[in-house]
Amino acid sequence: MNKQISQAIGWAIGVLIIFPLIIYGINYFFKKKDNNSKSAIPIYIDNCVELRILFPNQLDFRDTQYKTSLLSPEESIYKIFFREKSINKYLEITFFNYPDDKGLAFPTSLRGKKIIITVNKDELNSNNYGSPNNPIPVFRVVEDLPGSISKNRGSEDGWNVDVTENQFKYNVEQYLTYIMPKEEFQERFEKK
Repeated sequence: MNKQISQAIGWAIGVLIIFPLIIYGINYFFKKKDNNSKSAIPIYIDNCVELRILFPNQLDFRDTQYKTSLLSPEESIYKIFFREKSINKYLEITFFNYPDDKGLAFPTSLRGKKIIITVNKDELNSNNYGSPNNPIPVFRVVEDLPGSISKNRGSEDGWNVDVTENQFKYNVEQYLTYIMPKEEFQERFEKK
C-alpha cells in the first residue's frame, strides 16, 4: 500500500510538474524569437489609409504556413496577390487562419467589383514594398457599398466579404509578430 502511494505521488509530480517544465524549457530555448508587437499594433493601424480600387480579375493565390513556437501546430496564411494599376504596385491581401472553405468564395464574390482596401502608409510610400517579391500587405478589404447594404447581405444576395475590425487587428498582430523581419520591425517601431 505504501509503495502504491509513493508511485502515485511520483507519477503526479512527473506529470503535473516535471513534464510541463520540460515543455516550457523546450519552447523557451527553441522558440523563434518573435517581435514584441503589442505596442506596435496601434501605431501600425493608426498609420493606415483606405484606397478605393477595382478588384482585379487576374489573381495569384498563395497559401503558406507559419509556426508560433516549436511545439505549436502550423498556422495558415491565405494570400491573394495582384498588381494594382492605379498605384503601379503589387498588393497581397493576407488573412491569417482563414477558413479553408471560404478561400475561393472571397475572390469569386469580389471579382470586378469596387472595394476599399486598408494599407499602411509607410509600406505604400516605401520603395522596398510593392514589388512582386515584396508586395504591400493588405489586411482589410471591404466591398464599396453603402454600410446598410453591406451589413445585411445574406446568402440570397451574395456573401458578405467585409473583414471585421477584430479580424483586421488579428491579421496585423500576426504579421507584426511572426512575419515582419526583426530588423525592419526594430527600425520602424523600436527606435521611436
